[in-house]
Amino acid sequence: MDYMEPLKDAMMEVLKYTIRLCEDNGLRYFAYGGTCLGAVRHKDIIPWDDDVDLLMPYEDYKKLLSLDAAFSGPDYGLFRIETPGYYFPFAKIYDKHTTLWERYDIPFVIGAFVDIFPLYTTDMEDKAEIDATRKQFLHRVEQFQHANQRYPLTRFVDNVRHAHLRGLLRNIRRSLTTSKCEAYRQDYEQFESRMHVPEGRLLVSYASDRYGVEIFQPEWFADYAEMPFRDIQIRVPIGWDAYLRHVFNDYMQLPPEDKRVSEHRKYYLNLREGLTLDEVRHRLRQGEKCVC
Repeated sequence: MDYMEPLKDAMMEVLKYTIRLCEDNGLRYFAYGGTCLGAVRHKDIIPWDDDVDLLMPYEDYKKLLSLDAAFSGPDYGLFRIETPGYYFPFAKIYDKHTTLWERYDIPFVIGAFVDIFPLYTTDMEDKAEIDATRKQFLHRVEQFQHANQRYPLTRFVDNVRHAHLRGLLRNIRRSLTTSKCEAYRQDYEQFESRMHVPEGRLLVSYASDRYGVEIFQPEWFADYAEMPFRDIQIRVPIGWDAYLRHVFNDYMQLPPEDKRVSEHRKYYLNLREGLTLDEVRHRLRQGEKCVC
């Protein structure tokens, strides 16, 4: 994968900008998930990983989304759920001089990026109740993402050719939701506004279905420690050991070699130019897939 190191270099530049932005505006952030694990175990991005994740307390996250001037220049931008065509519920800070199209069925281009996830406070203390809320959250995210997808005729033809009736019915059903994207977005935002309860006793992240229910003790995130991360220092939760054991168990143990792979899609990647969707489509017709 020749693109891995150049992509990591580009993402590190986005991370450096993001850290400066947080420090200048007094925003709390923590290395999150695999990024926190990378800082502790590798002092770098995990060798087979190719993204950077940060976690922000909800109040700081909302303040970040309001910093429009910080993203009005030529170098870095911010995607959020209100961005037309953007299909994630969390924010991405990205490099405007690079281009990444992740999924061919969702016509939206980004660039080298850092993911920013909100950390909520909850008054729910029953794990089953929190898990039910997370499932409702993920259901709304799925609805929103399906509404942003495109369903070309070839997809339906393939379903018929392979006698995949269930897939055909699923794709027909999902294709009928593309006109409801705005309604799904509003429904998600209304649901999210009820998820954060400032007086709650626990912290919770609904970021993805990768780690299951993520319920954290407030003392883990009461402050931060700094750790080397490639050529910079990055903030990790002050309770990083308890946090990593909670998420990854024996986190210093490397996974089997067949599991050391990236989970992220890259339909088109250009680390030298910031291109529009139409420009990317033109490059793809010419056979270009990756420019590093």
